[in-house]
Amino acid sequence: MCLKYDKYRKVYINLRFKVNKKYIWILWVIFGIYLIIFLYATLFGHRSGSYYSDMTIGEYIARSVNLVPFKTISLYIKWIFDGNRYNNYIPLTNLGVNLILLFPMGFFLPNLFDRLRNFIAYLSTNILILALIETIQLITKRGSFDVDDFILNILGAIIGYLVWLLTVQIIASTKKKSHKRNNE
Repeated sequence: MCLKYDKYRKVYINLRFKVNKKYIWILWVIFGIYLIIFLYATLFGHRSGSYYSDMTIGEYIARSVNLVPFKTISLYIKWIFDGNRYNNYIPLTNLGVNLILLFPMGFFLPNLFDRLRNFIAYLSTNILILALIETIQLITKRGSFDVDDFILNILGAIIGYLVWLLTVQIIASTKKKSHKRNNE
C-alpha cells in the first residue's frame, strides 16, 4: 500500500486505489469507445472538407493556425457577451467541447495505468497526446492548430484528474470510517 501525505490537507491519500478486477474489462471497452469518439472529433470532424484540401500548406497555416494564447477564447467570450444571442451556439459549443474533450482522461488514465496516477506523468501524457493530435491536424489539414484549443483541452484534463482524485479521497475516507467502525 502506497500512502502519500498531502501536507496541505493533512490527510493520507491511498493512491493505490484499485478498480475491481472483474469490471476492468468494462472500463477498457468504454475507454476504447471514448478513444474512437475522441479521434473522430479531433481528426475526422467537420473541418475535413475539400475547402482546406485545395489550399497549399502555407495558405492553410495562414488561415487556421493560432499561436497567440487566449486569442480565440477572448474572441468567443466577446462574441457571447456582445448580445448576439442567435450565434452564441458556435462559441459556446467550441469552448465547451474543447473543455470537456479530455475530461474523461482524468478517469480512464489513472484507473487503467498506475503510473499515470502521478499528476506530472498524467499531465505530460495528455500534453503529448494533444501535441500529436494538433500536429496531425496541421499536416493533414483536418482542423485548426490552435493554442487555445490546447489550453482548454489541458484544463479539461486537469479538472478530470482533480475529480478522479477527489473521488479516490472520498472512497478512501469512507473505507477508513467503515474500517474504524468495524474495529470498535
